[in-house]
Amino acid sequence: MFKKILSMILVSSMTIFPVAALANDTTSILQNNYMTSYTQLSDNNTVNSTVYNQVYSQPSNDTTTTSPMDNTTITEPSSSQSSDQGTTEKINEVNNQIQKLEQELETALDKNQFEKALQISNKIKELEQKLKILNQSNNIESQIAELKIEAINYLQSGQIDEAINTITKILKLKHSKDNYKLLGKLYHQAKKDKNPHVFVNGNEIKSDVNPIIKNGRTYIPLRAVANAIGVDSKAINWDQHNQAVSIKTGNINIYMPINTTQIIVNGQKETINAPAFETNGRVMVPLRAISQLFGKNVDWYQEGQIATIGD
Repeated sequence: MFKKILSMILVSSMTIFPVAALANDTTSILQNNYMTSYTQLSDNNTVNSTVYNQVYSQPSNDTTTTSPMDNTTITEPSSSQSSDQGTTEKINEVNNQIQKLEQELETALDKNQFEKALQISNKIKELEQKLKILNQSNNIESQIAELKIEAINYLQSGQIDEAINTITKILKLKHSKDNYKLLGKLYHQAKKDKNPHVFVNGNEIKSDVNPIIKNGRTYIPLRAVANAIGVDSKAINWDQHNQAVSIKTGNINIYMPINTTQIIVNGQKETINAPAFETNGRVMVPLRAISQLFGKNVDWYQEGQIATIGD
């Protein structure tokens, strides 16, 4: 499995280095170190070949997984490389446009064409803002490239926990499907997939009560998931008499009794696919149902037991 995991990192990183070069002059050095690490690991005969074969037998095309949350089939696309490869070209293109407009601005001012000069200045301002965003993206890709080298070095030395921590850092910068798949493989390898892991915008939701899978559904503490998607704790209240939780925030008003699929949303009765229940002083809610009530999609990665909200 190590070799496959490293291959995944290698494939995605090869599209990052050309992008990061403009933002960081040390990228070529990083790339050389990166390739050296990969070559060394490929020659390492101590890695379990049985695990290799388990991973290599998986198809390289798009894969389809079945969600344990509601048995919904989810198709996960393969990595997209065009956006990374095109960042440098876009930066160069915008710089060229700005230079051309600056020449036009100088000409307009020389001819006292002040209205035209103002229009050109506004265009330059828009392009400079676009350039700023592109450069920020370029810097992020450079950070990701360095972190992936770090992850490879950890895997080479068998430090799976450290590699997992490094991949979670990458997810906070870029929460892509490929990065979640990679993390899932590491969770599985490290046997950290007994309970599901739930992420929002690259950050794992933490609670004193772990998410669980019950009757084919992923459950998570209500307050933890609600806070993670932007609901203030003050908006969540417990009705002890009726054994129900209420959430009032923005234009959403939810009344959810436990142990029943019948709930009330903005005054209208609705049916969710699984009931909430209480355990250890926490109301556990079906992840997909509560997320969809707030307009958030949920994806599931079977290997590693990872669920993502809104990514």
